[in-house]
Amino acid sequence: MLAACSLALSGALFGQTISLAQVELAASGKTLGELWSAVAGNPKSAEARAEVGFALLSMNRLQQAEWAARESLTLDPSSARAQLLLGWTLAREYRYTAEALDCLSKASRQYPQAHLGAAEVLEHQGSVAGAQAELEAYLANPDAEHRKIAGIWLQLLRKP
Repeated sequence: MLAACSLALSGALFGQTISLAQVELAASGKTLGELWSAVAGNPKSAEARAEVGFALLSMNRLQQAEWAARESLTLDPSSARAQLLLGWTLAREYRYTAEALDCLSKASRQYPQAHLGAAEVLEHQGSVAGAQAELEAYLANPDAEHRKIAGIWLQLLRKP
């Protein structure tokens, strides 16, 4: 029972973390219309499509955000930002798949908050040790802005 409560609480903490990180990631200051105009002006820009995707994610328009991420990756398969967007969106859609984990792992090299998403995916896949490792990797990064939440989550995962 205690383990179930810990996992439920850690999931709630993760939801809070996603909300905080989303605001940071989507804070371009542009309206969705302006972002779409940028895509129309440069249809081969993976970055422009990713920006649209983050705006859609911040509006909880998950299917559209996933589409924008996939379009961005079609244009630039090496885009860490598009990998982050797709992995994050899949996790928000409760699709804790190998694809989500792969995207977040690739993105984590450039975006430390991707470790938080990977931890959530691994926790839902039943790999508590893997989730702990991702949280430790996040906390090892000097740019970890959500250190307090990640630390509490890690403590909860360590409890028997």
